[in-house]
Amino acid sequence: MEQSNPEAEIVNVVNHITDGKRADAIDAIQDILYSRSADAIGTYKQVVAKSFFDEPVGDTPNETDNGTN
Repeated sequence: MEQSNPEAEIVNVVNHITDGKRADAIDAIQDILYSRSADAIGTYKQVVAKSFFDEPVGDTPNETDNGTN
């Protein structure tokens, strides 16, 4: 449910409240919170994935080399 105007979601909640549709207002608030939290988690997943799974660029020392040839 992607809307071009994020403020439209808030206006929708206010309209439900003024119309006395409490359950619809609660559902709309939950939808907004779920959407925003899903976006935040998706962004955080990308940060975590890059920090754990990106290979470093450049020469890495040979970890099995103990210095004795």
